[in-house]
Amino acid sequence: MSSSNAPTAAGVTTRPVRWPWPDSLLLLALVAASALVWAFGVTDLQPVSEPTGPDAFGENNTYWARELRWGALIGLAVVLVVAVRGGRRAIAAVLVAGGGWLAADIVVDRFDPVSGVALPAVVAALLCGAAALTVPAAARRGGTAALAVQAVPGRAVAFAAALVAAAAAGLVTLTESPTDVEPELMRGSALTGSLLALIAVVAGAHAAGVVSRRRALLAVPAGVLAASVPWLLRYSSAPPTTGRTLGTVAFTVVLVVVVVLLAGHGPRLGNRAQDAAVVAAITVFALPGLLLPFALLSAVFSLGDVFTALAGNPVVHDADSDFVGIILAIPIGLILHLLLRAFVHGRPE
Repeated sequence: MSSSNAPTAAGVTTRPVRWPWPDSLLLLALVAASALVWAFGVTDLQPVSEPTGPDAFGENNTYWARELRWGALIGLAVVLVVAVRGGRRAIAAVLVAGGGWLAADIVVDRFDPVSGVALPAVVAALLCGAAALTVPAAARRGGTAALAVQAVPGRAVAFAAALVAAAAAGLVTLTESPTDVEPELMRGSALTGSLLALIAVVAGAHAAGVVSRRRALLAVPAGVLAASVPWLLRYSSAPPTTGRTLGTVAFTVVLVVVVVLLAGHGPRLGNRAQDAAVVAAITVFALPGLLLPFALLSAVFSLGDVFTALAGNPVVHDADSDFVGIILAIPIGLILHLLLRAFVHGRPE
């Protein structure tokens, strides 16, 4: 997040503040956290979730660990997209790397590793993240002001990435299993949801281009609260309940509103409050309206069956479905970006 002054409407200049830690360090920490959560999913959650035995078969939500691992990978990709500041070639490289990590996840899943295999995976993830974070560092050749200029063209990309992370945070917090009694499910769902929520807030702040004092004062407590809510939702009740589902939907809506407020601009608080109400109303109707048709398409094309076969895991029983929910966060987040971009772009601070 750049801390340089930026000109605004009517000649007014904002007073940006410096974050209490360097921006690159914050992004690298999120890359490391995403890699660790993914490794935790591979080495600790996967053995708990995978059916065993010669006649083993899957049921609805059997492969819940896959949802959480892929949620961590989405978080990793979002952080890297933010780090490269929206450059087309850099984003293409991030997408290729993301595809490589997905392939690596399937290969590691197929060989059912023990905890000792996690270390090289984490090291590789950190190296990829560190390499990606050198892109914004290269812009420092032109000084701090150059960083601010570099950030502006990538605002739309960062905003879309933030909304993908927000949608993913809600989806992983809702993750269920056939029995819903595994303590690893509770811990993994809360941990991944918390990570994705924090990433959504950070990406939303980056989408503003420049961090003003007002935006910083909103981002810090918003990040703390966003990271806390998934834990409260998951541990409020072990079995899934209507209250937890509605609470998770409300959490996702509020998270989207926070992302819009962080990424957008507006000269008066009243305008921003009105925008927040409209964004919340749009999101409340858009989330189920987008989730249901995409879920049906996923079931029709049997995407889960393909990934389960590639990983060499037992197939899901014909009476059930092998549903992959976390990947729906990507189209949902991108469509939310199209619906909500008018509240972010083209308005002076």
